[in-house]
Amino acid sequence: MPMLESDSSPRKEKEPTCILEPVVDTHGRPVNYLRISLTQRCNHSCFFCHSEGEESADTEMAPAEIERLVQMAVNHGVTRVKLTGGEPLLRDDIFEIIHRISPLVQDLSLTTNGTLLESMALDLKKAGLNRVNVSLHSLDSKTFREVTGSTSLPSVKRGIAKAVEVGLTPLKINMTLLKTLNESEISSMLEFAAETGAVLQLIELQDVPTDPVNSLGAYRADLTPLEKHFEEIAKEVVQRNLHGRKHYTIQLTQGTVIVEIIRSMRNSNFCRFCTRLRVTSDGKLKPCLYRNDNLIPIRTILSNYKNESELIQAYMTAVGVREPYWQEEE
Repeated sequence: MPMLESDSSPRKEKEPTCILEPVVDTHGRPVNYLRISLTQRCNHSCFFCHSEGEESADTEMAPAEIERLVQMAVNHGVTRVKLTGGEPLLRDDIFEIIHRISPLVQDLSLTTNGTLLESMALDLKKAGLNRVNVSLHSLDSKTFREVTGSTSLPSVKRGIAKAVEVGLTPLKINMTLLKTLNESEISSMLEFAAETGAVLQLIELQDVPTDPVNSLGAYRADLTPLEKHFEEIAKEVVQRNLHGRKHYTIQLTQGTVIVEIIRSMRNSNFCRFCTRLRVTSDGKLKPCLYRNDNLIPIRTILSNYKNESELIQAYMTAVGVREPYWQEEE
């Protein structure tokens, strides 16, 4: 029986704040986590990228607009924010964005491909960022290039080392498992994570609106055998609140490593425990990764800001239309 984790991840010390009760959707799920896409621009071209389920956008929210949104969300129980993209470190104003919102939330993290991380890690930490997730799908230069269209693997590895050095931790490595491409690298990625002090997240390839005909299906690997294997060999298993996911602590010759499996496809637990509300880079509230038919535009409200009432109404509407995409079969 897995242990139940009382808190999702270590956070840096901040001044005590009054934590408000989060808004609860019609399925009883509290919303305490914003996932904000800052841009669709990226210097990698991963062939399976779902762009956070976002369709093409011509504009990007301004720092002040992001701050207004986060402040309102915090006033309604949000404690965690994840900045995503695209590649968020391509924003020239990324430090301003982080500086503005980091005092508002308990945990501010960012997902990056790591190419710019080495030179920016210290300033990101100083601006108030707590931790990073680095997308790294292969340690083999040929496979890395095939997946990302880039030769930046050495830069990414240096970026991971620098981020750990300056304290952007716990650093998590996001590895999307791809059948026939990187399945054989799980052991080496576990070793790399153990050596660098990172948590390894093995992620199932997802179907999203950007891939309506499931053209990526041939690359989808079955993660169920891995879950069973890790259950057998783990020193400790801790169940997280987020999506009901499990942390497996594995003993290697290099030391211990924590590995997490993110299996979202046709997984009712993924939706049952979801506490996220997404925000597109062009300013729309997005209740579900897998849907684009229930977006709530807020960019005009944020840019012509007078008071919170209209923004709150849009936020409540977005929370109100949240529903589990994957549900238990009858």
